[in-house]
Amino acid sequence: MKIKLTFFICFLVSCTLQKSQTPEIIKQPSSYSAYLAQDEKKIKFRIDSSIVNRSVCLMPFVSPDSRHYLFYLSGYSNTICVFDINSAILKKKIQIQRMGPDGVGDIKGFEVINFDSIYITSAFRRKLYLADSSAKIISTIDYSKFEQEYFIHAASTKTFENMRIGFNKSKIYLPFYPGYDIGNYKSNLPEDIRFVADIDTLKRKAETLNIGFPNNYWKNNFYPTFFGFFIHSGNFYVNYAYDNLIAVSKDSKNWRFFEVKSKYADVKKVIDREKGLPAAYSRLVPDPYRNIFYRFVRHEQVNFTDRSYTDLIRYPHRFSIIILDKNLKIIGETLFPDDTYDPSGYFITEEGLYLSLSNPFNPAYNIDFLDFQLFNFYECEK
Repeated sequence: MKIKLTFFICFLVSCTLQKSQTPEIIKQPSSYSAYLAQDEKKIKFRIDSSIVNRSVCLMPFVSPDSRHYLFYLSGYSNTICVFDINSAILKKKIQIQRMGPDGVGDIKGFEVINFDSIYITSAFRRKLYLADSSAKIISTIDYSKFEQEYFIHAASTKTFENMRIGFNKSKIYLPFYPGYDIGNYKSNLPEDIRFVADIDTLKRKAETLNIGFPNNYWKNNFYPTFFGFFIHSGNFYVNYAYDNLIAVSKDSKNWRFFEVKSKYADVKKVIDREKGLPAAYSRLVPDPYRNIFYRFVRHEQVNFTDRSYTDLIRYPHRFSIIILDKNLKIIGETLFPDDTYDPSGYFITEEGLYLSLSNPFNPAYNIDFLDFQLFNFYECEK
């Protein structure tokens, strides 16, 4: 009898542990009452031959005098171009040095605080640089020297993947790619992998946020460590590229998971790399002017023998954008025409969402212009 009772207690404890380890997934009904529609307005920024027509990292910025600017990283050339959005004129080039006293190596991305406070992440360097508008490095945070239990790889910050730097008092939140070793991943559960650093500059300590990948993220020898991270209105958001879930937290410790599924693409379907590219949620974007979110969906792409794997990632043949309300409830999904826009190039203003037309597979592509099309947000009458 004692053996049976002991077994029963162990069974209950086991069930309780399993239940506590399984996250609650919030499923909300979709209304599909909203959509994005093309406006007549376009913005064309003329560029010279020194500026690469490829959106690697770009960010809108509103100055204290209410001027609207677009900060644009020219390919991987270490040149940050500043355009006046209203006049469509190039106002400044900030040429960040690779070597020397103000050298940062190869820029991986940036975050604009103001014209003289631009945080820069660098490829393969576990440092965060702060530059001014003259490209002078005025501060460096070398977090490789901070106390840390989990190894923090070189951080990333890019708008086209929504891997944004977050700030809160003395803390800096840095998204980073975990070391990619398939053999290592086979021995690790996806929920145990960490990918956002919590760096305390006062305590000189680097920890990681208590968030990993969904427990079914590794499948069929596919180990995709692709995600997005940003802080918006005090909340932490994680966008999983190959899962319908979005993770949200108010304190970066306790997370809620929302299921946000495209009606046009299945990101759970695995495709052999030789045949093409699987669908993915490439980014989650907050629209602060309309209090909504956009989730970009790259659709499945197969049998494109005339395009490289990089082309399929960079310029997807087809994509859509899911529209979410402030509570991450789906209120619409807009499908965009094939081979027309570059979904890696976008920015948001009071007017709406601007999408880049600088797609080399678009017959109207012009290498001499950064070309953006305005899209307006509409809600259907109920």
